[in-house]
Amino acid sequence: ECIVQNIHLLGPVIAFELVLRLLLRLTEKNGEAQYPLLGPIYYCCITPVFYAVLWGVGISIDIAEEAGYFFPPLSSTGSVFNEDLFDIFTEIDLHMISWKAVIKSIPTMISLAAFSLIHVPINIPAFAISTDVEPDMNAELIAHGYSNVLAGLFGGLQNYMAYANSVIYSKS
Repeated sequence: ECIVQNIHLLGPVIAFELVLRLLLRLTEKNGEAQYPLLGPIYYCCITPVFYAVLWGVGISIDIAEEAGYFFPPLSSTGSVFNEDLFDIFTEIDLHMISWKAVIKSIPTMISLAAFSLIHVPINIPAFAISTDVEPDMNAELIAHGYSNVLAGLFGGLQNYMAYANSVIYSKS
């Protein structure tokens, strides 16, 4: 589907972003945040506020789900680790893989790996400058490594420091 057909899905995102920026602007004094827990509390309130708006406007959860505001539900087996978890490996036919395409994508994979390696040494000092805090790069890199290993072991996504989110949290 085209993003233009689903542009309505961006409405809540944009609204929450504008409200957060407005709250941060209204609550700062002399360029400093007055309420350090504003950001974390705001993020914790997003889900209840979203449901309250749905209820207030009279939109049922089923209609919102059909409109694309929710991810589809998981199977009702009760656990992510069920017998279907590794079915993908029985469906893969190695003869059907375009190895030519895999080889052509190797430079992209190397670039992504290199970028993943350098983003911490770039973002942590930039964040330290923004917050006037001296970072311990060894501790940062070790923590980043542990989190990525654990994510890989449990099928998660790699850890990536989102500089903008970190700055918002630190300023609130």
